[in-house]
Amino acid sequence: MSCKQTALAFLLVVSGSALAHGGTDLTLSRSYELMNTSSAYASLMNTSNLADLKVDVQIQTRYQLNARDDAGTTLASPDDDITTGFLIRRAKIGVKGKITDNIKGAMKFAFDRNGGTGSLETAYLKWSINDNLMLQAGQFKMGLLREENVSSTRQLATDRSAVNETFNQDFSQGIELHFGGEQWRGLVGFTDGFKSRNTAFNSTTEADYALNGRFELLIGDADWGQFKQFTSWRGSNTGGMLGAAIYYQSAGDTNPSTALSTNMTTGTVDFSYVGDGWNLYAAGVWRNTDNGTADFDDYGLIAQGGYFVSESNEIFARWDAVLPDDTRGATGNDFHSITVGWNHYIIPESHAAKFTFDLAYYLDPTTASIVKTSDGHNLLADSEDGQFALTAQMQILF
Repeated sequence: MSCKQTALAFLLVVSGSALAHGGTDLTLSRSYELMNTSSAYASLMNTSNLADLKVDVQIQTRYQLNARDDAGTTLASPDDDITTGFLIRRAKIGVKGKITDNIKGAMKFAFDRNGGTGSLETAYLKWSINDNLMLQAGQFKMGLLREENVSSTRQLATDRSAVNETFNQDFSQGIELHFGGEQWRGLVGFTDGFKSRNTAFNSTTEADYALNGRFELLIGDADWGQFKQFTSWRGSNTGGMLGAAIYYQSAGDTNPSTALSTNMTTGTVDFSYVGDGWNLYAAGVWRNTDNGTADFDDYGLIAQGGYFVSESNEIFARWDAVLPDDTRGATGNDFHSITVGWNHYIIPESHAAKFTFDLAYYLDPTTASIVKTSDGHNLLADSEDGQFALTAQMQILF
């Protein structure tokens, strides 16, 4: 090989090596840049908004006693039944946080009181489009019955009324648009219907479609924050909130369809009033169900109030009635109940540590009405009148 050939070969080797090294540096540089960019996006929740990330835990533990006369005659179903025992009524854990200044999300899991199985309760995002307009999407409780929309952590009694348990909307999957101003607000929604949590879009338990709307108006000096609960602390502003809502769903016409197409309409009007250490609440509910062969109009009424006798002790009372359609036959009888109780707030003006004791008296048989029974709200099936339910509950939130 001549000197020229040797020099040319050397130059080619050096150039190739330099190009290869330069390509490696370029690849590494690009990789590093992409990693930094990806890390920046991933850290929106983990770093930038870590201060806004919150974990919530709710525990409600109870002792319940139920006394009823079910006219039984056997050992398995004796006369004058008394049932007692402890219960974890609610055990929940949730997380919520901000993605941006106007977008936030939340997710909560609840553990079943019978068996302890965990399941998704809520999972939604809220996008504040502007100061007066917000879009909510996911799984949540649609705006309808006020008693159901007040958190279980902020109820007056240990549990919601028999009326609410019979007519409530529970959790749904869908979207809601919220709007309003300082003295009024409203919402409209499009969902899969009543009790459609954790269902696929082709589930037979879902409605074909469901629409809901709710409107609320403030009266007096109270603000919206005071109506996130029923209790009104001493020193609170005095004022009221008038609310009305309507809901319609159609089910059974789309795939998978059911034997009978059923339409259901629910309406409610409610009024809440809070003052310096006292509160009042009243509501009426109407529900129409029509499957083409049967058409029923059922009603519910509730009135309750609470009063602070000291800084940390509140007494309360409630009356409610489920009034089924007379044409329901064997289940068309009215069902009335009266509840009285006492709340002790271990931490004043906070639901974080609270003891509640209440006694409910159910005047009518459950088997002759459409009222919903449950070991959760201490109302058991009974063919006779005069059922008593005593509940002592300790609530902890952290």
